[in-house]
Amino acid sequence: MTYEELLELGEAVGTQSRGLSREQIAQLPVSKFKCCFLFRKRSRSERCVICQMEYRRRERLITLPCKHKYHLGCGTKWLSINKACPICYTEVFVDARKRF
Repeated sequence: MTYEELLELGEAVGTQSRGLSREQIAQLPVSKFKCCFLFRKRSRSERCVICQMEYRRRERLITLPCKHKYHLGCGTKWLSINKACPICYTEVFVDARKRF
């Protein structure tokens, strides 16, 4: 299934939220991607596993507590329907009293 198909399925199944709220997602740290060295080959860790696109210089990335990073838009959409990291399946808990 594609990401878009998963979103449609989530909408069809019902309105009960299984993901994080916007407020919870906003508490996760956001950073800008710093480009690799000119002559170094990019690794798979420099690609968003949600959309499969390589990160570009200065793109905003969201970091989960497990330290996996995603495009801000991709990560936000993913977390709004699913509380688990798409790489390691660790459930994302956001403590309202603590910033990362």
